[in-house]
Amino acid sequence: MKLPPASVLASWPTPNYVDPVTRGNSVLIVGIVFLALATLVTILRLYTRFRITCTPGFDDFLIVVALGFAIGMTVVTSLATTRWGWNRHIWDIPLTWLPNVEKYNLAFQICFSMASSITKLSLLWFCKRLVGTGSKGLYWGYNVVLIIAMVIVTICCLLFLFISIFQCTPIHAFWDLEPTYPYHCVNDGAAVFSASVVNIFTDFLSTVVPMPLIWNLKLPVRQRIAVISIFALGILVNVAGSLRTVYVWKSMIASYDSTWMGWPILLAASVEINIGLICASAPALRPLVGFFLPHLLWSTRRYSSAYGGRSRGQKLWASTGPSKESNIKAEDRLYDLEGDTDRLEVLRTVEMETFSESRRPSNVAGNVSNVVSNRTRVATPTHHIDLKNQGVVFTSPGSDASSERLTRDSHGGPAYDDHKNFI
Repeated sequence: MKLPPASVLASWPTPNYVDPVTRGNSVLIVGIVFLALATLVTILRLYTRFRITCTPGFDDFLIVVALGFAIGMTVVTSLATTRWGWNRHIWDIPLTWLPNVEKYNLAFQICFSMASSITKLSLLWFCKRLVGTGSKGLYWGYNVVLIIAMVIVTICCLLFLFISIFQCTPIHAFWDLEPTYPYHCVNDGAAVFSASVVNIFTDFLSTVVPMPLIWNLKLPVRQRIAVISIFALGILVNVAGSLRTVYVWKSMIASYDSTWMGWPILLAASVEINIGLICASAPALRPLVGFFLPHLLWSTRRYSSAYGGRSRGQKLWASTGPSKESNIKAEDRLYDLEGDTDRLEVLRTVEMETFSESRRPSNVAGNVSNVVSNRTRVATPTHHIDLKNQGVVFTSPGSDASSERLTRDSHGGPAYDDHKNFI
């Protein structure tokens, strides 16, 4: 750590180590409040994925890791402001505290970079799950764009992480006060400012890229607008990132009073990271809302009316992969493979995803799936259910033409024989 020039030190006022002017505990309060909100939303997301939809994914793992770094960042900023004077003027901080201040500064840079980058990766991976791996046409283009965006975010994260850790050689020269041994440090102000500018670009990228994808999903317009509005909250992340970049310039390039001028950076970082966590997790909560507040979702209202209501103990379709019930055993898949060529295309709305799954009608009793369709479902008739050889056969009333034919051939005609054999 290098002290300012002697002329700058001489211009500073007399230090006040006893009762200095401070900016208060706003960083602590804002950090705790926003972190609590982000943690709550993340927990609800995990509950939705593990208990309601039973479809955890890699994006859930990433969001948990990002939350861990956000917690670490909040701890670092809270201790730095309440214990080590990061809310004071630099001249009111004892010299013996400066090495610890710089250590917390380095820890803050690392935690912020990791939390921000991993949150964006989780959001982009979530969007990639919506697109799927076998998509064609427009969705194939979305898939490529999402992969490129994830690669860009990952490269930027690794570069900034490397620069932050090794901005001084040896590393401890970053916090040692006026080291007497040979060392070399890069211009940390220029490095952090450049990383902040790049971070604004990746924030904007992660906010804008999902919107066309969500708009082209097979959802009601109202739901698409609602989901896009959630992603649009990422604009707050961009605003907070822009403010943080301004104060990075003021504190690390335009001024030597780095703690006083850099204090707003901590506030903006808390808002930026935690709002990012909320925006990344909120779209995954749609099944949770439909589970406890079904009247808020149009598709769930149709679902409830079509099925005559459903108890809360039953799960809604909201997965991003085949359900457990739809995993047919190998012997069932191979049963009558040559003779049966009819397939049933089942459309499922999954969180915000609609895809089709091919199934062969087989073994009705052994392959039962509760499927929520976007189309109104006609209630299954409760009559004409015949039991034969301990199996269940569902038959629906025939048309007038077929009834006339059955009546006409009821004296042993082939149509009657076929129908009798089916029953």
